[in-house]
Amino acid sequence: MADPISAGVSQNGIRGDHFAGAVLVAIAAFVAWENRAYPLGSLASPGPGSVPLMLALLLGGLGLLIIVRGGASPLLNSIDWNESKRGLVLLIACGVATFALERIGYRLTMIALLVFILGVIEHKKVLPTALVALGFAFGSYFMFATLLKVQLPRSPWGI
Repeated sequence: MADPISAGVSQNGIRGDHFAGAVLVAIAAFVAWENRAYPLGSLASPGPGSVPLMLALLLGGLGLLIIVRGGASPLLNSIDWNESKRGLVLLIACGVATFALERIGYRLTMIALLVFILGVIEHKKVLPTALVALGFAFGSYFMFATLLKVQLPRSPWGI
C-alpha cells in the first residue's frame, strides 16, 4: 500500500488538496513562529499568546489531515482556475479592509466589507445583505468589545 502523503505526487504533479493542506500547514507554522513574542501564560491564567498558538496548532492539524485524506482530489495542474479573479478580488477587499480598519473603525469597515462581498460579488438581495452586514458588524463588536473587553478601532464619528 502506498504512503498517503506521497500518493498525491505522481509524474503528472501534486493533487489540489495536498497543495491546499501544505499551504495551511505553512500558515500555521508562520503564525506559531511569530507567536513567540507573546507569553503563553499558564492553564489557570492564559497569556495573550495562548489562543493564537492553539489556533495555529488546530490549523496545522487540519492541514495535515487534508494532506493525508486528499488523495481523491484532482491534480493541481488540471484544476480550472476560472474563479481565480473572484478569489483575487476577495483578497484585495480584505487587504483594503485591513487598511480601513484603523481609519473608519471596526463596525463601518465590517459593514462595507460584507456589503461588498455579499452585495457586489455574490449578488445577494439588498435586504438580506444589509441585515447580515449590520447584524454581524454590531453583534461581533458587542461580543468582542463589550463582553470580552477587546479594544477594537472606533470610527472618528464614534461608530
